[in-house]
Amino acid sequence: MDLGNYWQENKRFLMSVGIGAVVFLGAWMAIDSSLGAKLRAQQGRRSKLEVDLRSSMFSGADLERAKEQNAALVQAAEALRENVEFVARPEFRMEKGVPASSRYFTVLERTREDLKRRAGRAGLFLPPDLGMPLVSPTKEAELVRYLEALDAIEQVVQHAITAGCARLDSIRVKLDSRLLGGKPINDVEKTVIELKFVGPAMPMTRLITLLQDQKAARVLTLETLDIAPARSKNSDDVKMELTLLVAHLNRVGLAKTGEDAQ
Repeated sequence: MDLGNYWQENKRFLMSVGIGAVVFLGAWMAIDSSLGAKLRAQQGRRSKLEVDLRSSMFSGADLERAKEQNAALVQAAEALRENVEFVARPEFRMEKGVPASSRYFTVLERTREDLKRRAGRAGLFLPPDLGMPLVSPTKEAELVRYLEALDAIEQVVQHAITAGCARLDSIRVKLDSRLLGGKPINDVEKTVIELKFVGPAMPMTRLITLLQDQKAARVLTLETLDIAPARSKNSDDVKMELTLLVAHLNRVGLAKTGEDAQ
């Protein structure tokens, strides 16, 4: 092949190819100088991450230590539950197969008559409603909490009789607002019981002692206590307002049981 003749015949084509090759090489070098370093850095980082993922990040000792810490936390949570959680007596719980509203009315009337009789014999005045709502709630969850509050109130009245208190002026029960609103409760659910006593100071002092005695009282948390002179004919009378909590620890200790708290 005569290269001279080939060049003369294809000179324009060969020059276009040469110019294109030069432009391509120049562009390639420019891209590599600006982006190549970043690409190589990312590739190196990816390789390092792949090596880390293939290797064990935690040892067997770390796992055992985590298990021990979890067990200790669960144990502490259960101990806290035992000292705070209020568990109603069987006679103040719902019964399987019995409608909640029917069970509530039965327990309320029975307790009301029993306390009226015992308080009357001891000379202790009681409010007839015992702090229960005038209009009965319809939701079972609320009925359950009111029965628990009634259980706590029965306990307080029994201690007041034992202490020789003269007058329990009023009782007010307030359920946790989140329960009433149907909202989830993931910490401490509180049913508040507010009581107002009037009479001589000494019996009320004995009542407070009984409420603080872990052997005499079941789990009742005394939140507030206020004692002041009473506006009565007897100058020795005092007025005592105390607030008790019926508490439930929701979702505490679930790492062990895997179930929702009641």
